[in-house]
Amino acid sequence: MWTNPWSMKEGFLIGGGLVFAGLALQLSVGPVVWEAFTWPANGIVLAGFLAIIALVYILRKKVYAFQFISTYQAAIPAMVYAVVLTIIMGLTRQQLNGTWLNNMLSFWPFVLIYVYIAVILGVVTLKRLCLLRFHRNIRNIAFLLNHLGLFLALTMATLGNADMQRVKMICGVGEPEWRALEQNGAIKEMPIAIELKKFIMETYDNGSPKRFASEIQILTKSGKNIETTIDVNKPYEVDGWKIYQYGYDTQMGAQSQISILELVSDPWLPWVYAGFYMMLAGAVLMTLMVLWRRLRKATSKALWIYFGLAVFASIFAYFFFDSYNTKTLVPALQSPWFAPHVFVYIFAYTLLGVAVVIAWWKLADDLVYVSLAFLTIGMLFGALWAKEAWGHYWSWDPKETWAAITWLAYLIYIHYRQLPRHRNRLALWMLIISFVLLQMCWWGINYLPSAQGSSVHTYSSK
Repeated sequence: MWTNPWSMKEGFLIGGGLVFAGLALQLSVGPVVWEAFTWPANGIVLAGFLAIIALVYILRKKVYAFQFISTYQAAIPAMVYAVVLTIIMGLTRQQLNGTWLNNMLSFWPFVLIYVYIAVILGVVTLKRLCLLRFHRNIRNIAFLLNHLGLFLALTMATLGNADMQRVKMICGVGEPEWRALEQNGAIKEMPIAIELKKFIMETYDNGSPKRFASEIQILTKSGKNIETTIDVNKPYEVDGWKIYQYGYDTQMGAQSQISILELVSDPWLPWVYAGFYMMLAGAVLMTLMVLWRRLRKATSKALWIYFGLAVFASIFAYFFFDSYNTKTLVPALQSPWFAPHVFVYIFAYTLLGVAVVIAWWKLADDLVYVSLAFLTIGMLFGALWAKEAWGHYWSWDPKETWAAITWLAYLIYIHYRQLPRHRNRLALWMLIISFVLLQMCWWGINYLPSAQGSSVHTYSSK
């Protein structure tokens, strides 16, 4: 070991070293205090982080460890550690003031592993950017869009989280309100006042909520006087704050005289969205690239197989979506994002199920590539929808946690298959394990104690 070239053994030792270093930090200094990374501290950290990545890239030919960072042998173990730690997160109930495994976002081993992954992403992206001058093809562009997009989303969301403000305001009819409650219960004076004019509620025949909204008047310190309606999935933005319909007096129902609004300020959002849209573009390009490569050389028999798989997956996704769509939808599900989010995910799930069955064919790799692209699209659609519905694109809700686990598991498979000396039997087991994790994300999560009463993805109707 530790003789050039390094293998995945060294990669696992590096990851294990980070885990032990994280445990030592957890014991010595306590959990990560994200509140300390407000502006300008997070800006300084970002500048330093980018400088480290640039330095690692520049010195990669002189320091072998830096060269190793941009290899599959480094990336695969890092993602395995990330999956294991995230599975622990998905199995334990997460609490804001929890300790160790009950607050994984502040758990040093979890944070260090994801920071390490971000370093790998940064170095690999910088390396490919420099190569793009000589090899401008669709494959390199798709690679860059996926990796740079993920790097942007991961780093900007993490560092910008400390600057995000989320407060709740309880507005009464005819009573302008300037004050709001922060997450820690403190009262905050807002730069805008909101007065509830009328609470609106529509119900289904069984009495369950079909729609609830608030007609409000907004007064800003700059003198703006705005009248608008805040609906679930339809927030209103003013002076850097997005206003969301959060709740109401459930005992009064349609006669409620108050409305609970959530106000969110997220100054780093444009950078995170830039990463999302780059990943969306990269996922589409990856799908087109795989299809073009295969269809161009496919026999007529293979074309019929591809066509049959696409039809089968589409029909399954349609009927599954239709069974959802005929239910009494709660207001949070009444969104333009609902159809593409669910349909794309189920389409990907179906193809991944087929990939497990036919894994002894080479065709399975292409199915996983295409399915992962659809998983990425579905996950990003969900993130964009979550921002419009709940004010945050990613909150590590149990469903989101298992979605990340599934996505990382299939990334591990794809990266492993790129190794020159990969083992087919191990690759098959990776596919099987990934599909089991997918089942946990799809329906198994409903039976986990960690998700009971804490998941915003749990909907019920009377």
